[in-house]
Amino acid sequence: MVPARFDHIIVAVKDLNKAIKTYRDGLGLTVIPGGDHPSGTHNALVHFGLSYIELLAVKDPANPEARWLREWIGTANENPPTFAVAVTDLDAAVSRMDATGMPHGEVETGARTTPDGKTLRWRSVVVAPESSPKTQAPAIIAASGRPLPLPQRGKPAPKPSLPPMPFLIEWEGGDEGRRAEVERINAQEPHVAGWRELLSVSVLVADPEHAAKAYEQAFGWPRVPDSLAGRGIVMELGDLRLELVAPPSGGRVLPPGPRPTAIALAAEDRNATLDYLRERGTADGAGRGVTPARAHGLRIALP
Repeated sequence: MVPARFDHIIVAVKDLNKAIKTYRDGLGLTVIPGGDHPSGTHNALVHFGLSYIELLAVKDPANPEARWLREWIGTANENPPTFAVAVTDLDAAVSRMDATGMPHGEVETGARTTPDGKTLRWRSVVVAPESSPKTQAPAIIAASGRPLPLPQRGKPAPKPSLPPMPFLIEWEGGDEGRRAEVERINAQEPHVAGWRELLSVSVLVADPEHAAKAYEQAFGWPRVPDSLAGRGIVMELGDLRLELVAPPSGGRVLPPGPRPTAIALAAEDRNATLDYLRERGTADGAGRGVTPARAHGLRIALP
């Protein structure tokens, strides 16, 4: 098994300042300015321990490395296109994928400069590039993730269609360095609406069983005995639940985005958090959390 923990979910937004205001004032979350990437993007962060929500926007439209995000928002609108899983040994994780036949991109180096001038560095690798928003259009990803069809006589064997997969990240300094950085930027300040911790992340897939087998092949993460009422499969990712969930259509209709479609957050006092959201018009009508329309495409469940 690849030792790993959930690192962050990306929420692609058109206007970073507007998204910050929504998450801070409308949802009662502590939002920390993240900084600028050399790839022409900038971000803001909402932390729950080492895990976080990343609000990501294009800052320099002329930068070719920001093209994927610009095109994603233009096609699929605001929503979460992908998520990251932190590993302690990226090279070992890549070796496992090579051994099990899971395709992946090249190991890349990344950096971000914080507002106070500190440079954070990491290495990362995209898993299953054919299902990654950095390499494929939203419409292509929407059609992915189904089991192989039966081969036809006289034609080459069909190519496997992999489900949406995370990218892996190894931070310089590891988790110890990440804890020091989270403390340094005061990202652990209590969320004013009473949000407490991240419980689960849901990923929309065409076929949960097919997706679970791909995740097992790539990472070896164990399944949790929870059938999600027949709609999906739960896997253990560190101390979080990773839910691979089929759309209500049973996989026949997949939108071009989002792929990671929801998170679940615990609260100190569920009723008090709901009252906060209702006063600001951001709670859903059923009292189950926040709809994607109120959180720039991210569904936030409140169990």
